[in-house]
Parts: sequence; C-alpha cells; structure tokens
Amino acid sequence: MNLEQVKQLIEENQTNEEWLSYLQGLNPYSVEGIERYIQSNKEAKSWFDSTVDKRSAKSLETWKANHLESAVDAEIKKRFPAKDEKEIEVEKLRAEVENMKLEKQDERLTSQAIKIASEKKLPLPLVDFFIGVDEEGTTANLAMLEQSLQLAVQQQVEQRLKGDGYTPPAGSTGSIFTLDAIKGMSPTEINQHWDQVKQALQNKQ
Repeated sequence: MNLEQVKQLIEENQTNEEWLSYLQGLNPYSVEGIERYIQSNKEAKSWFDSTVDKRSAKSLETWKANHLESAVDAEIKKRFPAKDEKEIEVEKLRAEVENMKLEKQDERLTSQAIKIASEKKLPLPLVDFFIGVDEEGTTANLAMLEQSLQLAVQQQVEQRLKGDGYTPPAGSTGSIFTLDAIKGMSPTEINQHWDQVKQALQNKQ
C-alpha cells in the first residue's frame, strides 16, 4: 500500500469510530498526556520549568529593549506634562517681575534704615546687617541696635565714673561735666554731649 492508498483509506473512514480510535492509538502523545508526565516526573518538571523561565526572561528582556524606554517616557509625560514655549515665557516674566519687586523692596528698606539710623545717630556701616524682611522688622532691628549701643555706652560710663570732673578746652562750647553728672545722664543726653563725655572719661584714665 502506497501513500496515496493510505490517504484514500483515511478519507473513506473519517466517520468510522473504530478506525479513528485505532489511529489515535498510533499517536500516544496528547497535551493531557504530556502534562501528566511532566507533573509526575521530577526531571521532566525541572527541565520544563527551566525552559519556561528562560523563555520568560528572554521575552521580558525583549520587551524591555523594545518598549521599556517608551513606557517610561509616557509615564513621565503623564506625571509631568511638558510645558509649551508660551508657558515657559510666562514663568520667566513672572520671575523677572518678582525679582524687580524684591529689589525695590530692598531699596525701600535700605532707605528707611539709613533714615532711622541717621535720626538716632547710629553707625551707618551697621545698617545693612539690621534690615529686616519688611519695614516693621527693620524698625524693630534698629531699635534693638540702639538699645544695645546705649547699654554699652552706659556700662562704659559707669565703669569709669569716680567723681572727677572735666572742663572743656578754652574756646569750646559746653558745660563742665562731672563724672557724677555723666552717670545721671540718659543715653540720649550722653549721645548729644558725646564729645565732652568721651573726653571726661579719657581724662579719668
């Protein structure tokens, strides 16, 4: 019997159950049979799992190579939408306006601080260190500086006061200050007559 005769025999018996059963018996391999064999044989199962792992790893690497970068880019764009040129320009303008406001505020606070320091006869080189974030803070800082300087002067006066007096040089204006008189002066009075007070303290040394 040649191949053509076999084909003809199969076609003629496609509905014959006995014939179909016989043909299936000639091919013992089926999906169910292979699955049972793998589950029941440790070596077969180990080989199968290893093959699956290798193919899975290879598939994952292939996916990463082809799709990971685009997936990451898509996620980044979703979380952080790209800004168009118009939005960027608006942000730049806002930043410039904000910087201009800060510069004007600094100029205004500096001018205010110099004015207050001049009125209170405070050292101008120290003004920059006492400028606050607003006018109220600047005024408070300079008031603190004034109090600190007055306290320092008062302490120096008290340390040197021993009851001696000081007479201003001939031709100079002013009164004779005794150290007791200086001790009774207020910080404002000491500032007003600082030259005479300083000379009296120096003569005492």
